[in-house]
Amino acid sequence: MTGSRVPAAGRLPDLRVIPSAALLPHEASDPARVERLLRSFADEGVLRNPPVAAPLDGGSYVVLDGANRVTALAQAGYPDQVVQVVDADQPWVILEVWAHLLVEDVLPTPGPLWRRLSAEAVRAGLDDGTLACGVVTDADARGLAAPPDLAGRVAAIAGVVSAYQRRAPFYRVQPNGLDVLRREYGRVGALVLFPRLRKAEIRAIAHLPVKLPSGISRFIVHNRALRINVDLALLQSRVSLGAKQAQLDDLIRSRLAAHRVRAYPESTVLFDD
Repeated sequence: MTGSRVPAAGRLPDLRVIPSAALLPHEASDPARVERLLRSFADEGVLRNPPVAAPLDGGSYVVLDGANRVTALAQAGYPDQVVQVVDADQPWVILEVWAHLLVEDVLPTPGPLWRRLSAEAVRAGLDDGTLACGVVTDADARGLAAPPDLAGRVAAIAGVVSAYQRRAPFYRVQPNGLDVLRREYGRVGALVLFPRLRKAEIRAIAHLPVKLPSGISRFIVHNRALRINVDLALLQSRVSLGAKQAQLDDLIRSRLAAHRVRAYPESTVLFDD
């Protein structure tokens, strides 16, 4: 793999110090992962990979990626956080959707709002918005009718995920066919499919009391900032937000001067994340 010492397109990621109270997740945090992050932050005192957020009206930001990190730092009492700020409407910020692969079909018996359909009809219903969720197995496929409002659709998705997320392991996967997933994972119990949301809907969910479950929306961000390794003492200090931002900018400039910033144009696959 090759890398350039000059950031892609000559621009560094936009790293900012933002008040914790201004960061609004669009997805629920995972308590187990938050607990692990709390221990890691306490032991290491370092933020390695910053969350990604996009501005909203009124000075707040929707968290596109990193809800667990944002939640953990807020719970730990940090008044401010370092995030990578992006313009979500730019074409290089791509919104995709994960599917959930269950190695066993542990879903409860479908209720009256579920309809038996072909796998093709489930995917079509998710694309056109008539279904809030779909499940495909070797035996059959079924879809959950979508409520008319966004809050209702998000609540419906959350209800489906809650039925299995504590009962059996599942994997976030590309929404491929069962045969492809079986070759990769060995076993397939059920594939849970979700609709591809729009960016405007993600912004709206940030203001809703109900959030998407973790691991459904997937933002692909060009020039993603990783391994910034910021000392969390910076965020705990009592200096002003502007002073913290100046310290962060100085840190980035020192890394550039020491030739420690590298931009990779290739897509990557990590095997030890």
